[in-house]
Amino acid sequence: MIRSPLLRLRRLAGLGALLGLSACARFHPAPLALRPSPAASLAALDRALPGGGTIAARGALTPGAYAALAVLNDPALAAGREGVRLASARQFAAGLLPDPQVSGGFAALLGGPGIAPSISGGIAQDIAALATRGPRLSAARARTAAAAARFEWQEWQVAAKAETLAIGLWGEQRRLAALARARDALAGLDRASRAAIKQGDLALGAGAAAAASLAGIETARDAIARREQADHAALAALLGLAPGAALPVSEPDSAPLPARLVAALVGSLARRRPDLIALRYGYRAADADLRAAIRAQFPLVSLAVNGGTDTTRVASLGPTITLDLPLFDGHRGAIAVARASRRQLAAAFRAALDQAAGQAEAAQQALTLLRAEYRRAVRRAAIARRDAAAARRAYAAGLIDARAEADLIDAAAKRRAEAIDLRARIAAGRVSLRTLLGAGLPVIRSLSASGKD
Repeated sequence: MIRSPLLRLRRLAGLGALLGLSACARFHPAPLALRPSPAASLAALDRALPGGGTIAARGALTPGAYAALAVLNDPALAAGREGVRLASARQFAAGLLPDPQVSGGFAALLGGPGIAPSISGGIAQDIAALATRGPRLSAARARTAAAAARFEWQEWQVAAKAETLAIGLWGEQRRLAALARARDALAGLDRASRAAIKQGDLALGAGAAAAASLAGIETARDAIARREQADHAALAALLGLAPGAALPVSEPDSAPLPARLVAALVGSLARRRPDLIALRYGYRAADADLRAAIRAQFPLVSLAVNGGTDTTRVASLGPTITLDLPLFDGHRGAIAVARASRRQLAAAFRAALDQAAGQAEAAQQALTLLRAEYRRAVRRAAIARRDAAAARRAYAAGLIDARAEADLIDAAAKRRAEAIDLRARIAAGRVSLRTLLGAGLPVIRSLSASGKD
């Protein structure tokens, strides 16, 4: 009867040690890749769409297709996905209860009236963790949802950036083509003018007009070519491609958003835009943190069962309860921090919501101005194109000199490039407006960001 509790205690301690060892994780090295590995072409990218289908790897792709490719292949998004997994791992950790603690002791008998060494042992469990587990787990779940929403917003922005860069490439390539045609026309006029000057049929001042216009066209082409190269490199980086990979772009197909729809989308920004939803989840997590801090202010309890034998072989077994007395700290500091954090997140959400609404309305107004400017630019380009065509016929008939024709060819090229640039800016502005509004994203109706102290 004396040895039975002691034997059970020893067996329990041995079983706990075995279970602890069996639950241990093993380390596996994961060395970093130290060499860059960009893809060589579009065909080498991940082109499989989540809902089925594959993005083509040949021919000119729409800006929307480049947006989808960027979401699938952007190296920075790969790190974002791991961030969501990290938040999920933290949620898993928050739901775990603390392990019980097993203790044991042995004291050899060195002298005195005793007849045996003393043996002691015990097992303890922190009960206080049960009181705060619910709100702590709620906070962890909210933070996991916030991480997922932030990653969705990151994907949304990467897609918008890729689509905008592709639109820019399309516009720059079209502008370069328009200026190249004007350059060829001016180069022919310059050669004819130089021949006429050499023969004495044209004054030097009149013949220099074509050369001056040609130099202006070349300067404009160089500036656009530098911008085209920069946009090409930026888009290739988003796709995980080598800078020299070919990126053919077709005409943008973005449709305008009706004003009534824009107003409705602005009104539901807080339930649609992932970054705002992430802030709402962050507020919910702060609310759960405050509940956990308030629960933790009550006396914390630890329960233990201790047993053993003394040097006279008297065996004992019984519980031990430990209470924290909230005399000085009382968890008041943690409560104050949690309450202030919740207020700060509420203010941050309000500021972000107001900013998002203001940006969307400003983008809509900018598009209205751009459309009016584009209509005027198209009319000017059409007039300049007709004037240039008439000038070529008049110059061939000897009715005007080379200076007049050069000026009209130069003006037609610049008006055409201006109209193309405005068209590309309108397409990019529509992408920006859709991004700011979260157009196409589902409305989250079940999440509530309200709460009071």
